[in-house]
Amino acid sequence: MRVVHAAATLALVAVATTSLLEAAPLPAARVRRAANIGPSNASDWSAKLVGREGRKVSGIAVAKASPDGKGTDISVTLEGDTPGATRPWHVHSGSCTQAGGVVGGARAYSAMVVDIQGNGRTKATIPVLLADTASYYVNIHEATTAMGIIVACGNLQRN
Repeated sequence: MRVVHAAATLALVAVATTSLLEAAPLPAARVRRAANIGPSNASDWSAKLVGREGRKVSGIAVAKASPDGKGTDISVTLEGDTPGATRPWHVHSGSCTQAGGVVGGARAYSAMVVDIQGNGRTKATIPVLLADTASYYVNIHEATTAMGIIVACGNLQRN
């Protein structure tokens, strides 16, 4: 009789567990790993760059996990800037109004060169992933000799 009760109890537990598992969706990251489809676009970040100190500069920055999943690829475009200018830039922790340190080390970022139409494009791969629990921003600096002057800034937001 005990064997029958034990078997019946195990069967009920199995049915209840299966029902719970079917009712509760798996986290997206776990589903992606199980399907072997890599990181989601939900981990992407973007920022609208806005000119500072009266500048009419604008642009966009996009950050996403690198293909190997060990770093972050960042691309930046800028419009309306001074033709021929060379602009250092970085991703920082914090926000445009609450400054923080450079993320991934300053050497990971090559300066952006602005073309004769006033447009600039650049890319970098930093050796760290951006944490979901932190905030970040992109600064475009005046020059290597004037890092304290910010040409444009944008807060990175999760997409």
